Amino acid sequence: MHGRLGGTMCLPARRRALGWHQYSTRLCTLALASVLLVGCGSSSASVPTSTPLPVVGRPAFLAPYTIFVTDLATGNLDQLGVATVRVSRSIHGLGLSSDGRTLYVSDISDDRVVAYALAGGKLGAWHTARVGSQPVHMVATLDGRTLYVTNFAGRSVSVVDTATWTRSRDIAVPANPHGIVLSPEGRWAYVACFGGSAIAVLDTQAATLAGTITLPAPSQPYGIAISPDGRYIYASDNLLGRLFVVDTRTRALAGTVPIGVKPALIARSPDGRTLYVTNGASRTVSVLDIGAHPADPRLRASITVDGYPHGLAVTPDGRYVVVADTTGRDLSVIDTRTNAVATTIPAGEDPNDVIIPG
Repeated sequence: MHGRLGGTMCLPARRRALGWHQYSTRLCTLALASVLLVGCGSSSASVPTSTPLPVVGRPAFLAPYTIFVTDLATGNLDQLGVATVRVSRSIHGLGLSSDGRTLYVSDISDDRVVAYALAGGKLGAWHTARVGSQPVHMVATLDGRTLYVTNFAGRSVSVVDTATWTRSRDIAVPANPHGIVLSPEGRWAYVACFGGSAIAVLDTQAATLAGTITLPAPSQPYGIAISPDGRYIYASDNLLGRLFVVDTRTRALAGTVPIGVKPALIARSPDGRTLYVTNGASRTVSVLDIGAHPADPRLRASITVDGYPHGLAVTPDGRYVVVADTTGRDLSVIDTRTNAVATTIPAGEDPNDVIIPG
């Protein structure tokens, strides 16, 4: 499917803030609400409403940046200070092509991924592709021809051909794949499998499972990041509040670092020297130094934010980190020079993921 911004969509019922510890239940509840609401409207992407949707504010100091945020409860895609677009009944994660010309959005209510052309920081024509059950995160190959999408409700990663916007296959992986990251040269994709205590290694040339890295059980690997040289993978353990460090050469665990409670997604600074990890239950963001010793991250700071933080992104200049506070219904903006919250921005009902194109 493809088109331009267009149509209307019913709002899902307001999600009750029950806490991060029942995240999978949260996804399933929203998916069920989506089924019940199918008769209320079209499932077309980005359909205009009769009344313009409220625009999430953008403080003056963030004006140089283009910032997108998904709202899990409303299905809105917010572009701070510019526009709000109704995508579907519930959307989750965000991704970006390597050339910065395509923005990807996972639609967990309709089991599809939506891709928008980006030009001058504005959303343009869109395409959609059906994927597996409850898609959450995605990564594109360096040439942009293939998109890998994690399906949280199942045991698969969908492979999407972006020339035709069709799903070419599903790759079987351990249960509940969530975060996914591409190696610097583009050969491998690493998937944090929340329900499988493992990281799946995908061969992007063959679009197959190349191996599985077993992590200590019990554990729930959730978010994932990679060192600039591709030597180390970092995965958050949502169960026991630690960061796994995995050596990609040996495909074995190299160490663990205690962080916050219920850690979720991870963002890396543009210079590759710092990791930022959201900790839902402790309502903090952990700041870890990986510049001096990538195999042995050092915790530099723990920053208190509002609500259960989930998604986050660093501005291209490394100056700010924008954090989606799910139950707080706002965004915390961290100044990386002081490691303190510079401001908090009201943002919809359930802000979930953030991306800031360079």
